[in-house]
Amino acid sequence: MKFCTELVVSCGDPQGIGPEVAAAAALRLVQQQPDCTVVLVGLASQMRALVPEARLLSEQGSGSATELRCSSSAGIWLLPVAEEALPQPPPSAAAGRVALCGLQAALARVRTHGGALVTAPLSKQAVAFIEPSFRGHTDWLGEQFGCAPLMLFSAPGLKLALATVHLPLAHVPAAIRAGSVEQSLRLLHAGLRSSYGVAAPRIAVLALNPHAGEGGLLGSEEAQVIAPAIEALRHEGLNLEGPFSADGFFGAQEWRRFDAVLAMYHDQGLVAVKSLGFGHAVNVTLGLPIVRTSVDHGCAFSLVGRGLAQCDSMLAALQEGLLLLRLRNSI
Repeated sequence: MKFCTELVVSCGDPQGIGPEVAAAAALRLVQQQPDCTVVLVGLASQMRALVPEARLLSEQGSGSATELRCSSSAGIWLLPVAEEALPQPPPSAAAGRVALCGLQAALARVRTHGGALVTAPLSKQAVAFIEPSFRGHTDWLGEQFGCAPLMLFSAPGLKLALATVHLPLAHVPAAIRAGSVEQSLRLLHAGLRSSYGVAAPRIAVLALNPHAGEGGLLGSEEAQVIAPAIEALRHEGLNLEGPFSADGFFGAQEWRRFDAVLAMYHDQGLVAVKSLGFGHAVNVTLGLPIVRTSVDHGCAFSLVGRGLAQCDSMLAALQEGLLLLRLRNSI
């Protein structure tokens, strides 16, 4: 029985490098895998210029959508969103509206037809001009599905998840104390099993404070929250170690012993991920009923149109999306 291997790409902020890298990666992917279907969701005028051979998901004059069944129409397709005049310089509300509309259309496509959602970078600031509560793809997707998903970065040799994501650093200790560690570990354990087929995941847990709190001298979260969460989940059968002091953990390459690592906050984890594999890492959202992957970089407004933007991370996101679809249908 065939399953859907369609990759639906929201092309992100039209003033950023998202459309460029989405187009370039889609072209490379269909060259490597001619039976693959990629649907690019963005401004028709912009995407037509980048991928002239893309076929439009609408029939001229009829206004009706072309029937595109999963895995039956290989190649690159274009699902257009409403055209907007884009003022300079970015970020702009107009670009934010295009990015959000593209994301909404891409998600609707996946919900209707199946396949994986792959997202190019957008500007949170631009989207927040029209949607003030917007804090990023992951939180937005959680709201759409009524769940609390987990952000995982998959880099060569390292999978790392975040207990807290886009929070000011001053707010992280309160979030840790509110139960995010135990919740994140449950999601990470379940996601490694259901998405990657790891039967008994080995997970390392990082400390919040320097030197893992130094016996309470440099902070109490390790003794009062993180270690008890680890111990409680060990009794449930999870294979966990920690809390580890982050500097020594990465300096000694301890991550190589584990299937995944849980970091306590954004920069603690992503400095390591991007140092080890920037441009080749993939952002994966665990805990959703769909497959969603993304790039490991932002809009890079200064690189737009200069031929300098690299599509390696977007290509890796497309490939990871295909991998997760296939694993999900084989587990």
